Amino acid sequence: MKHKPGKYWEKVRMKMQGWLTVTAVISIAASSAVLAAESNVTFRAPAAFQGVIQSTDVAGKPAYEFEGFDGADLVNLALGTDLGTTRTNEVLAIEFTCNSNSVSLVVFDKATSNNLAVIATSFEMSVVKQQDDDATAFPNRERFAAEMNVASLGNDTNGLVSGFIDIAGRVYLSPTNGCPRALLVDTDRKDDGKCGDPVLITDKLEKIKGKIALYGGRGHFHGSLDVISSTVTNTILVPDGALSIERVLAP
Repeated sequence: MKHKPGKYWEKVRMKMQGWLTVTAVISIAASSAVLAAESNVTFRAPAAFQGVIQSTDVAGKPAYEFEGFDGADLVNLALGTDLGTTRTNEVLAIEFTCNSNSVSLVVFDKATSNNLAVIATSFEMSVVKQQDDDATAFPNRERFAAEMNVASLGNDTNGLVSGFIDIAGRVYLSPTNGCPRALLVDTDRKDDGKCGDPVLITDKLEKIKGKIALYGGRGHFHGSLDVISSTVTNTILVPDGALSIERVLAP
């Protein structure tokens, strides 16, 4: 849902510290032969982002309008419902292939354990990997960067029309099969500042008492979204966004 301009995002955003110079990028095409067989792993992905919308001032001149958005807003637009609609079963999730050649943002239904919609899918993806134990078959950590196209979803009242998202982040890997996984302790935070990954994003609706938190990674993104909200079409620039990669939802 919409939040007070700028304020919601300021609570979850940490200052970016610049881009990490990548000196060795693992080509997906070159490395796919030694990675695990292709399958998908889907994680819960609470998200928040700053939006900038074209508006006008009292004199009719162009003016910025700042709005804070979260993952539930993307879910509602994808499903064609108002931004203020409260949801608990339908959540924003991120889906990786085990061979690291694709990533998608999806609407996941916890009640049926299925994807209801694919919000955005990568058309380019590169990774760098880290293997902390020479004795294991696969690396145990990965940083990724991907370019994603936004799908047309929803309806003529509320929906996503088009757009793009550039996302980068990190995810833990299983050293036995190379697939993304979640851990009880988030031990890979020391380079987050250098890579632009922010503090943890949480979803208040899913804070269940006694629940054990799991951590798959973190990420940040920017882009542009063409949306329809309450029959009004607009372009939302996304200069700064962040997401947490949490527990595994599927398989």
